[in-house]
Amino acid sequence: MVNRGFFRHAARWFLVAAGVYFAAVYAGARLDWVTMGEGSILPAPPPAPSTRVAGAIHVHTRRSHDAIGTEAELTRAARAAGLDFVFLADHRDAGSPAAEWERTALWEEGVLLVRGQEIRVEGVGKVLVDRVDTAVVSWTGGMESFLARVERDSAFTVVAHPRGRPGDAWRPSGAPGMAAWEVFDFADVARRRLASPSVVYHLVALVGGELTGRAEHNWLRLYRDGFRSPGAAAFDSLWVGSGQGRAAAPGRAGPTALNRPGPTAVGGLDMHPKARLPGGGLFPDYASSLRTMINHVALDAPPGPDPVAAARALGGAIRRGDVFVSFGDTEGARGFRVGVVAPGDGADAPPAAYVPPGGVTRMTAGLRLEAGFATDPGRVAYRVMRDGREVGWWRGPGLARAVDGPGAYRVELYRYSARAGRLVWNLRPWIFANPVLVRPSSGGG
Repeated sequence: MVNRGFFRHAARWFLVAAGVYFAAVYAGARLDWVTMGEGSILPAPPPAPSTRVAGAIHVHTRRSHDAIGTEAELTRAARAAGLDFVFLADHRDAGSPAAEWERTALWEEGVLLVRGQEIRVEGVGKVLVDRVDTAVVSWTGGMESFLARVERDSAFTVVAHPRGRPGDAWRPSGAPGMAAWEVFDFADVARRRLASPSVVYHLVALVGGELTGRAEHNWLRLYRDGFRSPGAAAFDSLWVGSGQGRAAAPGRAGPTALNRPGPTAVGGLDMHPKARLPGGGLFPDYASSLRTMINHVALDAPPGPDPVAAARALGGAIRRGDVFVSFGDTEGARGFRVGVVAPGDGADAPPAAYVPPGGVTRMTAGLRLEAGFATDPGRVAYRVMRDGREVGWWRGPGLARAVDGPGAYRVELYRYSARAGRLVWNLRPWIFANPVLVRPSSGGG
């Protein structure tokens, strides 16, 4: 005989347990304890670059064996998201139709599509490359021969999955010859989060987001830990003790390159549309992904009509390092400015020098780290890092802090909903800027 009372009690306890689980995960993802100092209201933030473009890096289309999205679908989604460029990272093999790989870059409806590739360097890890003349998925000749090919083809390279799966781990110290480092890999973070005890919560939230049109918000929640991650720590380790600098890769010499110790931090989506929904839409879809992790790059001049020249200019600008990564609200992030400034002669004099992310300066009296917006960004908190160590947190709307000594300084920006003392509700990462290198006042190269 069925004991209906037992099943009623079991169902009741199951609902209670589920409620406790969802409440605990929900609250745990939104409560933080942070000591914040008073920020600054800047009369004018550091100057904005003449041209800054925003775009996604590491996106796949049906040219890859494990994705089904088309370039037309990608272009429409990028344009709707307000992006200027997309760096593709499709897998190419010897059987791929040659005609699909003849054009390395093209303009589509005002969006620059850079047709890069994702290549595994045997014994090292995966790399995103643009303009390398090869049709293989795996490079078996080793790192030295790969770098020689990169130089021969004047290619642009990004370290991919540096802290992903064991087989994708990037090993060479300092990523020699690499222009950029994929500090944030959205797919890797999602895999780790969906393998955690909070997996049920996130799966329910993601499905609910797809049904309510808020998918990008729930994808972003996978990053609730902010930048306290192995990926950020590994990137910072490339800059620690960098006052002496390291030489650039052969053929890349220049005043900035010779003094920069490491590659530029970027965010990669590793976006693979896997299936089509009954209505014809993609899952996961480009539209929501392209509103999550975006790279903002300062160019010397607006890109011209030649797509190949525009792609080269974009790669060169990323290599120089005046780049920050935003998590959501791409348009709001466009107004962000950050840099190290030295005061001019006299209280009312303009700054004597402004050094943007990726730049190098020497330690002088009065040197300041400044960040902010032309308009009030709302409730924001700035986190300052020096040589991979936390210096402190400051409330917005702006930031103006003295530079205490030589080191690699970078700024992170968070949004939050409310705070009471050290208790902060809904602290979430928004912007991650690349470092500015402050070298000793004399000596050290």
